[in-house]
Amino acid sequence: MEKVLFCKIASMIWYKGVCQKDKPFNGGKYPRETGTCGEDRNFMPVQTETGEMCFGFVEPKRGRSGYTNQLRIENIRGANARSTDDAIENICVIWCATTDLNETSVMGWYRNATVYREIQELEYENGDTQWYNVEAKSENCVLLPRNTRHKHIWDAPVAKNKGYGFGQSMLWYASEPEAESFVERLLKNIEEYNDANWLYEYPPEMR
Repeated sequence: MEKVLFCKIASMIWYKGVCQKDKPFNGGKYPRETGTCGEDRNFMPVQTETGEMCFGFVEPKRGRSGYTNQLRIENIRGANARSTDDAIENICVIWCATTDLNETSVMGWYRNATVYREIQELEYENGDTQWYNVEAKSENCVLLPRNTRHKHIWDAPVAKNKGYGFGQSMLWYASEPEAESFVERLLKNIEEYNDANWLYEYPPEMR
């Protein structure tokens, strides 16, 4: 069983930072009120001492007392992580969002990713910071082209419609038995994908 985690984030085109041509939408109250979000640079390659990486953020599960800032990595499908582990490696993280057509779709993915329990912080030379709880080598990351995301092979399930899939949480662990065939089919589509990757595509004002 491949280790996989589904993450729901705000919808953007390029995910290289908020700009005039790429503002987050369909991401809930925070991006609606502030115009920004923690996941706005989820597909922006960053050069680090260990190579080029992508750093992704998903909002952890909301508890009764508010956000715990902890991602329960022990719930990740197939991972066999313990509740005391700080991180788990070799996860296929599938990033999903509600598109401009009001469909929940796959935006892209990280293969062989490391998923952290606690939110991490990346500091840039200019003093800017980025939150993340997922990281992967950029060579293992794919951002689907905007129009490709609307193809039905990239549909992501919503529990109220399918009986499995995303609910109120931004995390879906795909642990329902009835989701197994969907997950296997989607992972096959990911494995066989060899079309355009928008990881190195930028908004016009950033080119």
